[in-house]
Amino acid sequence: MESMKKVLVLGAGRSSSSLIRELLNRSESNGWRVAVGDMDLALAQQKCAQHPASEAFEIDPTDNTSRDARIAASDLVISMVPAFLHPQIASVAIEAGVPVITPSYVSPEMEALHSRAVEKGVLVLNEIGLDPGIDHLSAKQVLDRIELEGGKMLEFESYCGGLIAPDSDNNPWHYKFSWNPRNVVLAAQSGPATFLAGGADRLVPPHRVFQNARTIEVDGTSFEGYPNRDSIAYVDKYGLAGIETLVRGTLRGEGFCAGWDALVQLGCVRDDVNMTWSKGCSWADWLCSFVPAQWAEAGLESAVRRVTNCSDESMARLHWLGLFDAQTGPRTTSGTPAQIIQELLEIKWELKAEDRDMIVMWHRFLYEINGERHEVTSSLRLEGRDAVYTGMSDTVGWPMAIAAEAMLNGQFKQTGVEVPLHRDYYDVILPELKRMGVEFQETHCKC
Repeated sequence: MESMKKVLVLGAGRSSSSLIRELLNRSESNGWRVAVGDMDLALAQQKCAQHPASEAFEIDPTDNTSRDARIAASDLVISMVPAFLHPQIASVAIEAGVPVITPSYVSPEMEALHSRAVEKGVLVLNEIGLDPGIDHLSAKQVLDRIELEGGKMLEFESYCGGLIAPDSDNNPWHYKFSWNPRNVVLAAQSGPATFLAGGADRLVPPHRVFQNARTIEVDGTSFEGYPNRDSIAYVDKYGLAGIETLVRGTLRGEGFCAGWDALVQLGCVRDDVNMTWSKGCSWADWLCSFVPAQWAEAGLESAVRRVTNCSDESMARLHWLGLFDAQTGPRTTSGTPAQIIQELLEIKWELKAEDRDMIVMWHRFLYEINGERHEVTSSLRLEGRDAVYTGMSDTVGWPMAIAAEAMLNGQFKQTGVEVPLHRDYYDVILPELKRMGVEFQETHCKC
């Protein structure tokens, strides 16, 4: 009798919930044992839910010996730890001949492992969550189809956002956290947004990114899309040489970008300087730190308007957050502005037990065939099941679970550090996602 295959999941955080459940759902038919490790043993145990094919264990962050032994003894490793740790885990796995899956972008450190992975015959599959992941699979499926039809791509836009389901949307920002809050707070701060528009390179510096939002309608609902950091890199990644417009971006609800831009202009989300406020300071005191003192003398709200030039609607959103509150204040009074305001946002934008999130993804393809222009839009809108098995968790975890099954069954023949841009990946993963309810809707028209 063939021995059971061992799947090792490292990290049991928010985005791992659906992955772990789906791996366990598939464990009996595939003959798997699924070991889940986290620094928080109780969290790993909770995610395993006493499933007979599961094992929860504690990761010791000060000693990698036990972790590395588990990696070497596994048939597949799925790394759900912070992204900077992926290369370290992948390196151990490659030397042991064990394939790896991560949901994260390929870093230079991960890319440096490619040759060794090829030499050892190991597949290290990255960017196989939602964004990146489903965005690659769904976009490349359409792009490859257009190429086969003889079409010449002129414009490509792709936007994705983790939002809030309409029945849980009860705040003026139309937003609640369904994934890592820190990543949301630091959005667009790591560098300028670069993209192609009208055949030319464009650059938007971080302090203007949220002023460059465009309106995108999906299923009759309007969203705002702002550009991500480096869209130009996808000219080569997607094989789009000669394309005139290429933008990848993030979706938010109506009014979010203008409100967030006010916080950017004030400096409230800066993460490059540590500051100290007096103990017992109020949120209004804290906010005063970001406006000229002489302007604040005429009133804090007036000073904020002068700095940001924000609308009444955006000002109302800042009030809703409690930033003008003179009675309550931050629990922590030392740190970066981003760290302090994140504390507030985690309270105000909490995804409560009764809440459900929503994933929206939208692609637009403009291309030419035989002198005629065609436009295809492809969109996904998926609501979460509850506050644990969220749309974010499902769309991050399910592609990895499907890929895990395919890798353990020998369906993917590639080796090295890979990203799912080939039809070998989308032909396997997209039909299975469709069966699970993750289905894109297409429109097609001649322009």
